[in-house]
Amino acid sequence: MSDEEDVLPIPTIPSSLKFSEQKRRWREWILLDGNRFIIAVAVGVTVFIPIAGIEYVLETPFQNTQPLYYIFSSIITGNITLITVVVSINQLLLSRGFETPGELQSQLQSIIEYRSEVEEAADQIAPVQPLGFLRLLFENTRDKAQLIGDDADEHSKSVANDIDELVTELTDHIDEIQEHLDQPEMNTFNVLSTTLTTNYARQINHARQIRSHYEGRLSETTTDALDQLIDRLQEIDIARQYFKTIYLQEELSSVSRLLLYAGLPAETVAIVFLVVLTSTPAVTGSVLYSLAFPLAVTVGIMPLALLFSYIIRIATVIQRTAATIPFTTSRQEK
Repeated sequence: MSDEEDVLPIPTIPSSLKFSEQKRRWREWILLDGNRFIIAVAVGVTVFIPIAGIEYVLETPFQNTQPLYYIFSSIITGNITLITVVVSINQLLLSRGFETPGELQSQLQSIIEYRSEVEEAADQIAPVQPLGFLRLLFENTRDKAQLIGDDADEHSKSVANDIDELVTELTDHIDEIQEHLDQPEMNTFNVLSTTLTTNYARQINHARQIRSHYEGRLSETTTDALDQLIDRLQEIDIARQYFKTIYLQEELSSVSRLLLYAGLPAETVAIVFLVVLTSTPAVTGSVLYSLAFPLAVTVGIMPLALLFSYIIRIATVIQRTAATIPFTTSRQEK
């Protein structure tokens, strides 16, 4: 047999699958992972290019300045509305801090009890940072899943297959998450984003089905391990919901501050442009104007672009964490 016959063909990935995967990555980057400032700038560019293109094609556009007054007046009014939204967001965040000593004590006690349960299950003190705490939760959950898998051979083939399916699914998923958690410079959102793919309702239901369907055929060790695995998965979902609250408070505070920072220059540019149009109408025919007008509009809508870039991520996080155990949604696990 020749060397050419010994060479096996290298399997190729269909172009449709490659395109689908790239599309998914781009969608995830825009919705969650991408830098919000870059997305906001991209929105501004998509506004600047068409306006500049229209001027280039028409060569001497907008000789009638009346529509320009409407445009910049709308920008000024819209940005003032955004500032009002900022004030409303700050009031919302501030209202969450108005709690009585009894409410604060009750909340603190529930957090301490939850933390104690996690530490008792892991047999070690839990870190105070979200990254370390979540890493401990996943490590402990993986250990419980592996314990169930080690005892699978003691049962019949059907029982062992069901257990192996559950253990393999959880182990592969946790290994993938731990790779993300090991990355440096993880912030609150990065920690939260690793848990957005599922709330483990399906895995918990699978474990309960195994326990119920094979009742009397499972060893006591396996039954206890399944119960502990369910508890660990529920603890992860509790942590996810708590970290979501922390993230939303941080994100909304950042949005309100950035809108104020961007709103002042946007208002200033729009007002200056209106003053220039009013005082020197002839400026509309100059070369400088052909560049200044689209740039002024772009600067004017930057607060809206920033709001857009942050709100789509906030909305995506809320959507994917809407359901809590024991329920889940197909959209949440995309």
